[in-house]
Amino acid sequence: MNGELELFDVTIIGGGSAGLFAAYYTGMREMKTKIIENQSELGGTVSVFYPEKYIYDVGGIAKISGNKLIEQLKEQALMFDPTIIFNQKVERLEQLNDGTYILTTNTGEKHHTKTVIIAVGPGAFSINRLKLNNQFIDPGKHIHYESVDPKNFAGKNVLIYGGINTAVSMANSLSNSAENVYLMHKHDKFKALESDLEQLKHADVEMLTPYTMTGLDGNRDSLVGVHARNIKTKKDLNIPVDDLIICQGYSFDVSPVTDWGFTLENRRIPVNENMETHMKGVFVAGDIAGYPQKWRLLASAFNEAVTAANHAKYHVDPAAAKQVYSTILFDE
Repeated sequence: MNGELELFDVTIIGGGSAGLFAAYYTGMREMKTKIIENQSELGGTVSVFYPEKYIYDVGGIAKISGNKLIEQLKEQALMFDPTIIFNQKVERLEQLNDGTYILTTNTGEKHHTKTVIIAVGPGAFSINRLKLNNQFIDPGKHIHYESVDPKNFAGKNVLIYGGINTAVSMANSLSNSAENVYLMHKHDKFKALESDLEQLKHADVEMLTPYTMTGLDGNRDSLVGVHARNIKTKKDLNIPVDDLIICQGYSFDVSPVTDWGFTLENRRIPVNENMETHMKGVFVAGDIAGYPQKWRLLASAFNEAVTAANHAKYHVDPAAAKQVYSTILFDE
């Protein structure tokens, strides 16, 4: 059967920031590269969590939005025409007697590869939905979950529900364009960056704390208002709104990684200085990589991706140089 499968030098599990940069480097090293992405598009958590937010921790770029960064990472990764598989979730990772690997996905499709780079971020993620009267509230025309474009709410009455940094950041973004912005949280304090909280103090945002939502006037496609109750005073409040944005974060599932034969430490796969796991030829980059003094930064993920890619190349071809430099490769 394996003879019928196309053999790749490296298969990257995950098409987020680390996976895309790894694909660029493996392509640059002339490795036959495949990316397997669980979602229907590339971009990973940056596309979901920070599409409009600015990112500041990429060297040489003062600031860049999440969407723009992913656009540039895609352009970079696709320079060497990697094979990309969408909507498949790797369920099994099996090493063969010759040292190569077979990856089996949820569709039953198998992928044959000499090396693997795991770049699945913090794990498979699902949004934390709001529950009212024992029913989950679904997104719709006027009910939204987190990742939205602030430009769509100009001139509207908008209520943001949640206490995480995304909620605070969204309130700040909308304060200059929406007609009225309400920020509701069940606690008095928000879990947000100090700079965002300081900005919130001066923003045109009406704070509703500590309030919990008790009901809606209208439905997901035709919203009129929101019912709320003060947790301390039990006072009820009706707020006329055009749109509701729910920011309750995400849940992450790393159980598929354990099914591949890894024992996690602090929800990460332990690796050595080469970003290699206990399985020879299997490397890790990004949030899921675990080692002492780990920094969860994009800058760190890019460095891990380069390390993993170079050592994957060396694993496939021990005669190859352990490092190459793109400035030399593309010098004309």
